[in-house]
Amino acid sequence: MNDQLAALVTESDATRKARERRVRANVSQLSGLLNHEKYFWVDELDGVAKTYPYRRILEIFVRVNSGGTKLTAGDLMFAAMKEGWEDIEAHVEQTVDLLNGGRLGIESDLVLKGLLLAQGEGAELGPDRFDGDKGSALLAKMEAGWERADQAFRELRDFMLHAVHLRADRLVRSYNALLPLFVYLYLHPQPDEQSRMRMVAYFHKAQLFGWFGSQGDAILNTLAGILRKSEDASFPLEQITTYFKIGRSAPVEVVDSTLSETRLRPLLLNIVYSQSWGASPFDVSFKGNEPHIDHIYPQHMLRSRFSLGSAQINDLGNLRFVGATDNIRKRAELPDSYFTRLKAAGVPIEKHLLVEPYASHPDRLIFDAETFGRFRKERKSKLFGILRRVVDLEQ
Repeated sequence: MNDQLAALVTESDATRKARERRVRANVSQLSGLLNHEKYFWVDELDGVAKTYPYRRILEIFVRVNSGGTKLTAGDLMFAAMKEGWEDIEAHVEQTVDLLNGGRLGIESDLVLKGLLLAQGEGAELGPDRFDGDKGSALLAKMEAGWERADQAFRELRDFMLHAVHLRADRLVRSYNALLPLFVYLYLHPQPDEQSRMRMVAYFHKAQLFGWFGSQGDAILNTLAGILRKSEDASFPLEQITTYFKIGRSAPVEVVDSTLSETRLRPLLLNIVYSQSWGASPFDVSFKGNEPHIDHIYPQHMLRSRFSLGSAQINDLGNLRFVGATDNIRKRAELPDSYFTRLKAAGVPIEKHLLVEPYASHPDRLIFDAETFGRFRKERKSKLFGILRRVVDLEQ
């Protein structure tokens, strides 16, 4: 290899020696990877595999898929499906990229489950789903419905982006919640504004109340059944809410304690800011602009001067989103000074403070216990009203 390269290029002795060392090192490393370090395993079948049909080889592979990096159910499904639908893997990968947009963590399993549910099949994955005549018929039906499914996935992507402003992985507790929305869009393309609002309410409920915490496939099958049996084209929010309330004893509406759950703060604030700003604060290109949760009244000073506890200091009424860089610059500046300065600079502080008279007169955010308590209570009530209006639409 070095001799062939030497004949192709003109180089100094020092460059030639460096190149020869690099070639020898690379070839040696490749040899080690392939022959000694066992990153790859090869089992020869002595030519007998030529007598086996594709289906039989796949069955053998599934049974021995226990060493090394185990393949997922989706990977095995692809192996089973490609015999009858060659383009399935490419379609699914393109759809995953479309939905993720470089920001989320959706995987191929989710798309495959969606395709099965759209055909009235259960969400459970496994290569055996495509065995025999029944499997071949299902695969043919999925391929025939791909154009319709592709449109539904594209509508779902637009909904994720513009209706619920889903711009970060930390805003999602379960991606399974997207699948009933896909099935609905598959059955009822281009829904009206009222149905889209119901879809928004459903998605936020599913995330806030952990509707898909366990038995995900069974829940998906039930919800797909509700969607198929619905008597009209509107999104059946009431039926779905009733199923979780009665059938699974799950929370279904925002209550005061919802606003106190620490793990829900980013989700709750994202809903409020999306309503106030018309976009998610997580819609950033530079990681330094990703939102931090900031205390409007500085927590250290509340604790040291007024001896307040964490429950009062970290109350949602005292929290807002602010870019990471701006949060670092803010330090512990008192709220009357900080927000008065921002207002003078033309920053729309009313979208952060939300309540009067503080939004119009930030100089009234005096640093005393009484003012803090009153502001926190009024702002929390405002947040609660926004969340109820968006999340508890059926109420």
